[in-house]
Amino acid sequence: MSYPQGPQWQQAQPQHQYPQQQYPQQQYSQQGYPPPGYGGPQYPGPQPPKKGNGLLIGMIAGGGALVVVVFVILAFVAPGFLLSDSKSSNSASGSEAPLHLNWGSVLAGKFILAVFGDEPEKAAESACADAKDKVRKAVKEYGARNASLTAQEPRAAGPDLIVVTMTGTLDSSESFTGTMEVRREAGDKYCISSISPVPAG
Repeated sequence: MSYPQGPQWQQAQPQHQYPQQQYPQQQYSQQGYPPPGYGGPQYPGPQPPKKGNGLLIGMIAGGGALVVVVFVILAFVAPGFLLSDSKSSNSASGSEAPLHLNWGSVLAGKFILAVFGDEPEKAAESACADAKDKVRKAVKEYGARNASLTAQEPRAAGPDLIVVTMTGTLDSSESFTGTMEVRREAGDKYCISSISPVPAG
């Protein structure tokens, strides 16, 4: 018994074809979101940046930074460039920096300690070059009179001169008031320039 082979068998088989239903395929973008117009409400996405504004802002910021850098350099190189001519001429005639009045208190304290310890050479270390001998003599005379001194608040007496009043007693009973002058020299250095009066021994 032989069976049909090949195409004959295929012809003998009833061919049933079912209609294929087409379902809409959902195509998603690479991000995994449905395309616009499909599904729920659509929201506007971020607006593309405006290139012109960023460039303008960058130029303004860069120009401002350049102005600040130039200002700082000029402030260090030529510190008087902000002053008018009248102010700069006034500052040139006087001292450049204000007096440091605390130097009056410091040097008066050194002098008083030298009197108390009977150490004229210690006081001479704080004296100006032209006043060392006078300061040594003052320490000896005050020491000989058993002086007890207190320095008062220093005050400016000129662009380079500080005055300190010293009050106290001599020989443990006699009231005494003296004056110390402190001078500012080159390099912003301070030294004792005079002491008056010097009590008689």
